[in-house]
Amino acid sequence: MKKAMKISVALATYNGAQYIKEQLESFVDQTRLPDELIITDDCSTDQTEALVSEFAKTAPFKVEFHRNKRNLGYCGNFNAALMKTTGDLVFLSDQDDVWFPDKIQHMIELAESHSDALVMMNDAVLTDSDLNEVGLTKLGQIRSAGIPLERFVMGCCACVRRELLDFCLPIPKAVRGHDDWLVGLSGGLNAKLVDPKPLQYYRRHESNESQFIANRTYKVTRSLAFLHAVQTTFKKDAPEKARASIDQQKVFLRHLTETQQRAPAKYHSKFVEFRKSTETRIEREERRVAVREQWFVSRFLTVFYMLVKGDYRQSNGIKSVLRDLVG
Repeated sequence: MKKAMKISVALATYNGAQYIKEQLESFVDQTRLPDELIITDDCSTDQTEALVSEFAKTAPFKVEFHRNKRNLGYCGNFNAALMKTTGDLVFLSDQDDVWFPDKIQHMIELAESHSDALVMMNDAVLTDSDLNEVGLTKLGQIRSAGIPLERFVMGCCACVRRELLDFCLPIPKAVRGHDDWLVGLSGGLNAKLVDPKPLQYYRRHESNESQFIANRTYKVTRSLAFLHAVQTTFKKDAPEKARASIDQQKVFLRHLTETQQRAPAKYHSKFVEFRKSTETRIEREERRVAVREQWFVSRFLTVFYMLVKGDYRQSNGIKSVLRDLVG
């Protein structure tokens, strides 16, 4: 008889009193309950801890609440929660979403039928701050905008196999986000599985506004995505953001090399491929930044050469061409 997976939920909180009760209740409504709920709080000043304490009194599973001694930030707080989990499958949870009753059970079945996947992800229904559906899903927005699926890295839609956590924790402090690290790592190792079934609400409100166009609560088309990219291109801070992105990729690469040393031998060849592709992407982006600093004629010729060579197929196509021509 197959041993049942132990299920953990890692929930990072910070001043989440306004919405957290609904998310906690959605855990209790699961057709397959979690075995433990690990909550780390980043020094909240509202009633978050009181609400969790009240919930824990009647919760049908173990609830642990840990208050950080100092503010760790979004990524650090999630790292603290993940480090305390003990489950075979660990679900990441934001404090303001609401899960559908079959989320845990469905993802367990997915994990059991895809043993090579280290991270499994589900779609999410977009809502306003009051959980009113807007008729859109996160994956639907990504597809309609023509955005590559690799950009789907929402941690709140992910569950992570213990095998990955054993060699990728702690999350490096210098990386941009916990989901960039976990989901990005699994994707690079060809061990990320995305299921198109929506299994939760993704609440949009003032406190979690994002510049990522796929998070909009109105229909995003390729035309709108293109216009957004062009507008972003002409912003004064565009060059600075481009260099910051390259720096962040270099940080990721450095920690990727360190993580490989802790990973099982069966992943080593995939790590080598992942590192090579990351190095190639960094080199390509550095060339693009350098191109923008050239005189126009030289810039035009270089961009044309890169276009013919196929460099822009790995970026954003014509949007990237225009960006580099503008300089």
